[in-house]
This record gives sequence, structure tokens and C-alpha cells, in this order.
Amino acid sequence: MRFITTAASLLLSTLTLMNIPIANGQPSPAATCFSCPDSDIGLNILLSFTLPDIITGAFACVYLGGGVCSYDSDTGALVTLIIDNPLCTGAAVNVCRARREERRGKALPRNPKPPSPAAFVPKPKVMQTRKTLREEKAKNRRIPSA
Repeated sequence: MRFITTAASLLLSTLTLMNIPIANGQPSPAATCFSCPDSDIGLNILLSFTLPDIITGAFACVYLGGGVCSYDSDTGALVTLIIDNPLCTGAAVNVCRARREERRGKALPRNPKPPSPAAFVPKPKVMQTRKTLREEKAKNRRIPSA
């Protein structure tokens, strides 16, 4: 059993040193704040969309009339160099803003600030009692113990 463990660790370390990928080398898609608009300017509805390209960072939106619009995944701007479709909207929809607003609505309210000490109404009776106790305590300190 020990031999199998040693052989497996030796094989893995050799593959790591040779920079041979052990698992699928495709990176996972990064989170993006932009999404395809529901329809283009010609009111053609969205049929499908692609994930952002690793190299260009653009994602494509396919609409019912056969139009394809490509948007930058970082800025949401229309990429006119890739596909020239006159019915594309100027920018993709920013979904992060909507997510933040939704989360703010679901968040618990913050605690109110505690009232300042100046907001309390002075209580003369309590102040007089404290003064009396303070004087008695000071008097007891002055009396030497026998």
C-alpha cells in the first residue's frame, strides 16, 4: 500500500515539474456585470448568448431576426469591430447594479444610533442623591479608623 502511495505522489510531482496539465486546463468563466439586452432596437427578442471569450473578452447575443450583437464583458460597450449589426443597442445591461439594489432591499436595517448623553433630561432628585452619597463617602474617608 505504501508503494502505491509513493508511486502516485512521484507521478504527480513529475507531471507538475513538466507542466503537463492534470485536469482540464480551461479556466472557469469570470463573473461579469453585463448581460444581453432582452431585445434589440428592432424589438427582436433574445434567443441565446455566449460566455465571454477568453482572448477578446466579448460575449455575443443572438436575436430572433438573425442579428448578432457583441458586447465587451468589462465595459458593456458594443464591439463594432467584430459584428456590424445596425439593430444592436448601444450597450449591454448592467446587472450588478440591479443585484446590489435587490440585496439592499433584502438587508436588515441598521441599528439606530444610541442617544447622546445631552439628550437626557436632567433629574434634580437623582443629582441631589448622588451629591449626598458623594459627600458621605468623602466624610468617611476623612475619619481615621481607631
